[in-house]
Amino acid sequence: MYSYYIIATLNKSRKNRRNFNYFDGSQIDIWRFYAGIRRLSGFIKPQKIVRNADGSIRSGSAAIVETIYEKGDRKYHARHKVRERLGKVLWLAEDKRSGIFASPTRGLVCYSADADAFESVGSDDPRIAADFSSAQPQVHTVFGDGYLLLKFLEKQGLMPVLKAVFHKEGDFLRLLGHVAHGVLRDGSRINARDFLEKSFLSYLMGGISLESMRCDSAFFARMGCDSTRLAFFRAFVAHVRETHPAFGRCCYVDSMPLPNDARNNPFNALCSHGVSGAAVQMRLVLVLDELTGLPVWFDVIPGNVLDLSTVMNVVNDVAVSLDVKISSLVLDAGYVCQDLIRACHIGTEKSLIGRMPAKKGYPFKTLYWEVRPPFGRGKYEFVRGEHTYFGKRKEITLFGQEEYAYVYVDHENALSFFRQYLRDSEEEFRELRDKDKDWLAVRGGFFVLISNCCKSPEDLLTDYFERINIEKVFKTSKSYLSLLPISKWTDQTVRGKLLYDIINTIIYLQLREKIDLSGFSVSEIIGRTQSLMCCRDGDKVTVEVPNKQTREFYRLMQIPVPSHLSLKAELQTLGFDAAV
Repeated sequence: MYSYYIIATLNKSRKNRRNFNYFDGSQIDIWRFYAGIRRLSGFIKPQKIVRNADGSIRSGSAAIVETIYEKGDRKYHARHKVRERLGKVLWLAEDKRSGIFASPTRGLVCYSADADAFESVGSDDPRIAADFSSAQPQVHTVFGDGYLLLKFLEKQGLMPVLKAVFHKEGDFLRLLGHVAHGVLRDGSRINARDFLEKSFLSYLMGGISLESMRCDSAFFARMGCDSTRLAFFRAFVAHVRETHPAFGRCCYVDSMPLPNDARNNPFNALCSHGVSGAAVQMRLVLVLDELTGLPVWFDVIPGNVLDLSTVMNVVNDVAVSLDVKISSLVLDAGYVCQDLIRACHIGTEKSLIGRMPAKKGYPFKTLYWEVRPPFGRGKYEFVRGEHTYFGKRKEITLFGQEEYAYVYVDHENALSFFRQYLRDSEEEFRELRDKDKDWLAVRGGFFVLISNCCKSPEDLLTDYFERINIEKVFKTSKSYLSLLPISKWTDQTVRGKLLYDIINTIIYLQLREKIDLSGFSVSEIIGRTQSLMCCRDGDKVTVEVPNKQTREFYRLMQIPVPSHLSLKAELQTLGFDAAV
């Protein structure tokens, strides 16, 4: 109840307050606090409940629903997402936090939202109305999304790549179950065991205990071995090069902070880079192929280290291990240092584009005054997207090396910053010198890129902004595949989860590419195809007739919908002969 009181308080005050004070006086951003609570608060949503005269339930259905916070410009900042349909309601507590249901996927079951857990119940349970038939409902299993993913992995040739991680049948099927859970849950909090219990894929698990997949530390520890990571990326790079021979020849390198509480992690350090405040974190370094936008390699580095050695270690690792020669570096300001300038200057083979830091001895503000005379002339103006830029290239000497400095002013950002400054500090502005006033007029949109490439300012800015691809990959991992929170507690299991998340990200990105021109989202296809159910009778699986949308999605993926299938035949397709 306490959490709901806080939510109500935040709902009333969020328009007027930015920070929420803890009892010890520390503060947290109110939106983050609000999002954290709401994201964890799954609840039972009943529909069309009809009761008898004695108050017992005659009919009605329910589902487990989560409230997901989405910050943005929308009128409403949260949406409800159905995690699982519970079927017919047989009994419901007064607070609607627990109930008994005739689930189409679990049979007769009791669910508690507070414990987020299911329990078996008997048909003679006194809470169930006396007129309820004692016959157990026929259990249907969700077929559409799991089968679609299975056949997609086969069509894309990714099954041999996954087998390169684990060769043994049991280990491979366990990996397949975890990958399906990671990709198909679509941000839901449902754990791997509960997901597979209601999925067709559980029929292929053989002797694997689904209970063990709820907290599978041994699996993530094995995934965390360097040999596992190397085996996967070697197989993946070789697979992609069959259709894209230049895969991995030109890559971006960037990193993302990973705040966590993992114990025994030598890479954790207190750092404020990339987060709103100081936090214990490590950093995920990702190498992204320029042509396909797919990850080529990843590594983990200390949270407080951003230097040339970070980049060069990754470059050397992929060159030796994967025969991937990174010829292009597009880096943020945190990586730009004196050693990097000396390694990548005009005349060197490896191309560099980096954002110039505004301090540490770089002529950041000085460059503005040097290029200011032509400022505002149409010759140096260009439009990219919805923004108008001033851009000029200038050859400079930086730490004794020749480099090109590309000086830019984003007019829209500069004007927005200047307008806000005048609102907040008009009196202070009047007291400034004319030169300082001129600087403030452009400060909000001023930035400098350094490079050893000789291009037009417009072309180089386009090359720099192409690095947004890597930000999209990070966003996909965080928003759809639950990269954060890490939720692992040792160095090896943390590494294992990161490899698992990167594999899921690769599959998700390829799904997105497949449907890119269709107008549908991956989330929509995953959610809609879950309506296709099946029943099992020994080795035989009978599939229900799909609805129009499901047939359309299967046609989009060029995968036929079966009416029947054999589980042994499916395992043989995967390369295994074990009994189901």
